[in-house]
Amino acid sequence: MGNLASTYWARGKLEAAEQLEEEVLGVRREVLGERHPSTLTSMANLASTYRACGKLEAAEQLEEEVLGVRREGLGEHHPDTLTSMANLASTYWARGKLEAAEQLEEEVLGIRREVLGERHPSTLTSMANLACTYRAVESWRQLSSWKRRACGKLEAAEQLEEEVLGVRREVLGECHPSTLTSMANLASTYRACGKLEAAEQLEEEVLGVRREVLGERHPDTLTFHGQPCTYLLGLWKAGGS
Repeated sequence: MGNLASTYWARGKLEAAEQLEEEVLGVRREVLGERHPSTLTSMANLASTYRACGKLEAAEQLEEEVLGVRREGLGEHHPDTLTSMANLASTYWARGKLEAAEQLEEEVLGIRREVLGERHPSTLTSMANLACTYRAVESWRQLSSWKRRACGKLEAAEQLEEEVLGVRREVLGECHPSTLTSMANLASTYRACGKLEAAEQLEEEVLGVRREVLGERHPDTLTFHGQPCTYLLGLWKAGGS
């Protein structure tokens, strides 16, 4: 049942996946108990499906349960605990609870840096996620008219994204999808800070590689096509992103 639910998920049949995952969770809770690893896995899977279906409150409730049990049973540094923290942070993010997401992501990054090292893929993913949250928090604060410096969290985001990009360029190469994503993310932060020339340079690099590797009609190429940062200068001066 669990395998079929995963297949339904992969095919975009989320309602069918949700129904199966609820059945699996019900049986595992009854037979194995609330704290069994398989039950926790089922809870986490169902929470991911709830999140994908937009049932964010239900996802949050399940993920908080899973994280509580894993923290208590496995400890703060266990990979499963860290995964649960990252998943819950994603749900907080989707629900607009950006400060709660930021706090969790900072915890995850701190532990992964300590345990896995600065260059591990999971550490880099955590850095990229936290940078994205910093950027969102700053945008929200500006929209809410909070009296902060224009680039408060953005400077922290920029520093993290530059680190991630440097390592990915060195380890994965210039044309790897993860490297290109890091370049695009950093360009967004540069743009938000008004560093339009630096943003333009990165976006032109990304566009060039994607045109060459993916072709002119690929969705990722079209995202950048015709949108180097200078074309957005007028929007930025008028208060756009």
